[in-house]
Amino acid sequence: MKKILLILLLASSFAAHAQVWEGNNTAGGKIVLTSRDCPEYPNKGLRSGYSYGKGGKTYSFCWAFFDNRVKALYKNGDEYSYDPAIFTQVSK
Repeated sequence: MKKILLILLLASSFAAHAQVWEGNNTAGGKIVLTSRDCPEYPNKGLRSGYSYGKGGKTYSFCWAFFDNRVKALYKNGDEYSYDPAIFTQVSK
């Protein structure tokens, strides 16, 4: 039930600009999804996100909810797919 609710929340359009979701990554840091539009793809429905590890290096990406997954396209060309259940909302 929690996963279904999370999927619905991520899939819905973001009305408030301050919504942020976080999940842990394998580098000991976080994957952060924001509700801000992705500047690299304006008017495409993609949102901005970033991830960082213990060392603090930050990697920016654009993301969208697709096929029950959070799909992330990193600026370096890497693509990742995340289970939405790893994310929790940290601000509204």
